[in-house]
Parts: sequence; structure tokens; C-alpha cells
Amino acid sequence: MRRMLFVFAMLLILVAPLSAQEIYPDDLTELLEDYVFDDEPSVVLYVDTGDEAWIGVAGLADLDNETPADTDDLYRIGSITKPMTATIILQLVDEGVIDLDAPMSDYLPDSLDIDRVENADIATVRQMLQMTSGIFSYTDSDAFDDAVFDNPSTMWTALDTIEFIYDEPADFEPGEDYVYSNSNYNLAELMVEAQTGDSLAIAFEDRIFEPLDMDSCYMETPDVFAENIVRGYADYGDGFEDVTDINDGVGMGDGGVVCTAEDLAKFPRALWNGELLSDDTLDEMLDTVTDDWGGEYGLGIAYEENELGYMQLGHDGSTSGFQSNMAYLPEEDVVVVVLTNNFDSEIVFDLTLDAQAIVLDY
Repeated sequence: MRRMLFVFAMLLILVAPLSAQEIYPDDLTELLEDYVFDDEPSVVLYVDTGDEAWIGVAGLADLDNETPADTDDLYRIGSITKPMTATIILQLVDEGVIDLDAPMSDYLPDSLDIDRVENADIATVRQMLQMTSGIFSYTDSDAFDDAVFDNPSTMWTALDTIEFIYDEPADFEPGEDYVYSNSNYNLAELMVEAQTGDSLAIAFEDRIFEPLDMDSCYMETPDVFAENIVRGYADYGDGFEDVTDINDGVGMGDGGVVCTAEDLAKFPRALWNGELLSDDTLDEMLDTVTDDWGGEYGLGIAYEENELGYMQLGHDGSTSGFQSNMAYLPEEDVVVVVLTNNFDSEIVFDLTLDAQAIVLDY
């Protein structure tokens, strides 16, 4: 449900025009004013129509120090990482290294005890990426939750998280249903590393960030954990608490990337325009199944009709103090990105939709 916030005091909105001609600056600024108090965690809104772009931010990057957020601040993007991870796998498909319909076990490292991950020996690479593998999600594991609570600063690896689902029953037989499981994308990380010999962080840099000039983006690792990002917050009922340094699974293939809004917006347009994948492989990526919420999910990305009636390519995310949404309308060539350092915010989808409505004059 949309959370409308009526601002009684002056709200600091930092706006940066990104082209000679701004698009709907007053309407988009007013939209942010309707959603965010100036003493709350921040929200950054980026809108790009192909010819023109606009970015605005409201709220604080650091509550304790009352530091206003800036348009070029870095945020964790959570599960928007998944389409990037899927893209690397699909690039390996294009290169003939991986077969989408082969068992995922053909490409996983020996360090993983595949016999203890139910369905990992029979589910295909396609089913892994499309959330139809049936493999249990480590984020649903009580043992993982307990481990995070006991040791909140532990730097988990993808293999660590998969070990938490050893001997857990699968949700269903591969291909019989859809369940969103973060384990699929940490298995994908292990697959990339086994097949390329490089870390997923290096694969992102070499295959996505550098080619697309996404210069601010990086994957969190122990060496760059929370580096230069805004502080992340959660509200447990007694006000906002800084949870930036609590590692509930950041820094992996299911949700490990950090970006500015402007750089993140480069990804979906480049993906659609064939800069990262062949036409045939992109078609495979956009071959969808119905997800748990009645939408459509392809290979690591949602592709469906949005509430305004436009076909939309994108993903959302949430992780350790942050929420995010990335939406691209390919026929209209409109990208909207919303990032916030408020884990309990309820506005990312509504703000995306409202911004789309403004620029499309809906």
C-alpha cells in the first residue's frame, strides 16, 4: 500500500539535470516531496527517456550525522543483481561453455557436495535461473537465520550459504512449479567461477560494468564490504536502526552488487538492445513462467505487462538496510530506477509507477 507522506517542513530535494533539457522537473520533484521526509533514510529517483534524463534524491544518507543524500551516492541493489548473474551465465551459453538444458551439476565445482542439495543433480541450468529448480532457499533456513543473529558480521561465501541447505528437502520436482529461491543464484555464482576460473566480481567488472561504463558499480566482497555506500536502515518498531554492517547474505550472486542509480539504469537498456547477449539467448532469457505473485519471470528477470499497460523488463531487490527497483519499458525506451537505504520502505514500486505515469503523460 502506498505510504503518502505530507511534508509540513521544507524538504531538501537535491536535483541534478542530466541533459540540456530537463524532463518534468517540477512534477518529479513534487513526487519525491510526497513520499519522503527530510529526516528519514533517503530515496533516489532516476528517470531516463532515451533523449532526456532526470535524477533527484531526498532524505539522509546517514541519520546519525544528518548527512543529506546525494545523487551520485552508492546503494546496495539487492536482487537486481540476479539479472546480472543470469547474464553472465547466458554469455557462457553464447560462448558454448554452458548448455541451458543440461543438468546444472555438469558445471558446478567439486567443492559442492551435490548429493546433499536435493534436485541439484537433475535440475537444469535453465530451471536454476528461472526459479523452477525446486531447490530450497538458504534464506528460508532457520539455521542460517540463527547464524546471522549469532555472528552478524560474518562474511558468507556462496558455498557457505549452500551448505545451510544440505539435506533440506526440495520444494518440488524440477520444472513442476515456481518458487523464488536465492540458492539458485548462489549456485549460479559457483557455476560462473567454476567455468571461468574468475570470481563473479571479476566477471561482472569485465563482462558488464566496464563495457557499459557502469563505473561506480562493484560487487561487495570482504575487501570492499560496504565501501563508500550510504548507511542502510531497518525499523524494528523503535525507530530506524543502522544495519549496514549486518551481513544477512550480501555480496553474492543473489544480491551482491552496489551501484549509483544512474549507472544501474544503463544495464536494462543495454541488455534489451543486444549489447550483452545474442538475440537468441536474449529470447531465452525472456521466456517466462508465472511467478508466485501472478507476474512473469524469465531467466533472472521479470518481463510482464505493468499496471499502466506497458511491457516492462526489470527486477526489484531488498537486502541489509536497502530496497531497490529497476524498470525498463522497451517500446517507450523509458528507464526508471528507485533506490532507498530504508529496508522497511513500502514505496519503491509505487514511486516507479508514478514516475512512469508522469513521463508518459498517462
